[in-house]
Amino acid sequence: MEQRQFNTNTAGIDVGKLALDVAVHGLEDELRTENSPAGFSELIGWLKAREVGRVGLEASGGYERAARLALEAAGFEVVVHQPLEVRRFAQFKRRRAKNDRLDAQLIAAVTAQTDTFRAAQDPRLAELAERLTAYEQVTDQIAKLKTFLESVTLKDLARTMLVQIRSLERLKAKLSLDILSRIKAEADLHARLRLLTSLPGIGPIVAASLVIRMPELGQMRKGQASSLIGVAPFDRESGQWKGQRFISGGRARPRRMLYLAALAAKRCDPGFKAFAQRLLDHGKAPKVILVAIMRKLIEAANLVLARDQPWLRQPAG
Repeated sequence: MEQRQFNTNTAGIDVGKLALDVAVHGLEDELRTENSPAGFSELIGWLKAREVGRVGLEASGGYERAARLALEAAGFEVVVHQPLEVRRFAQFKRRRAKNDRLDAQLIAAVTAQTDTFRAAQDPRLAELAERLTAYEQVTDQIAKLKTFLESVTLKDLARTMLVQIRSLERLKAKLSLDILSRIKAEADLHARLRLLTSLPGIGPIVAASLVIRMPELGQMRKGQASSLIGVAPFDRESGQWKGQRFISGGRARPRRMLYLAALAAKRCDPGFKAFAQRLLDHGKAPKVILVAIMRKLIEAANLVLARDQPWLRQPAG
C-alpha cells in the first residue's frame, strides 16, 4: 500500500474496558470519556474540534472494536497497534512512566510516526472474523482431544472422548458452512473467494481466511503481502558477520492457514513441486522450502486480486 503524508493532527487512545483516555500529538489537550456509544459521540466531536484526521488505538482484547467502528464510520483513519509495537517505541524513547494518560500520549506519538496502515475495517469482516476464530478454536480442541486419546487405555473414557470429538467435528463442519455461505452472500467477497481458490493448494477455508483476515490483498506492492503475513525473510548481518535470514512478526492466524496451503501445493501442483525440488537440489532445508512456497502463494494471491483474473497453472518446467 502506498505511504501517505498527513497534514491533520494525530490522536492516540488508550482503550480500557470502561473508559477511553485520549491525547492529541503535539497538543496538551486531553480527554477521558466512556467506552460506550455516548462516549464515542463525545470523542468524535472532541477530535473534530481539534482537526484530528488520524487516530491510533492499541489492541486490547477486543475492547477497542466498537470505538474503531465508530471512528471509521465518522470518517477518521484508524491505526490499530499491537501492544509490542507500543512497548518497543516507549523503550526507544526511554519512557518508563506509565498511566492511562501517558499511554494515550505514547500511542499518539507512535501513530504519528507510522507510515502505513491497515485497510479500514469492514463490519462484515469483523463478524466473519469472530466466526472464523470460533472455527479455529474448535479445530484446535479437536486436535488436543485426539492427541489425549492416543494415551487413553480405559475404554469408557475413550468412548467419552470420542463422543466429544464427534460433537466438535459436527460443530466445525457447521461453522465452516456458515462462514462460506455468508461470504458467498456478498458479491464482492464471493468474487475474492473465487479468485483465491484458483491458486494451488488454497481451498475454500484457506481462501476464506485470506478474505477475512487479509483485506489489503490486491492493493499492495510486490513484497508487502509476504511481509504483512509474516513470511518475508529479514537479514541479520553486522559488519563482517553474515547471519541467516529469518521471518518474524506478521499475522499468525492467516499464516497458519497459508502453511496448510503450501503443504498441499508442494504435494499436488506440478509447478510448485518443481520449484520445491529446485530449492532442495540447492541444499535448502524443508522448512525453508515451505516458507518460500508460502511467500509465492501470498504474493500470487495479491496479484490475482489486483488483476481480477484467476491464477493460471504453471507448468512443471
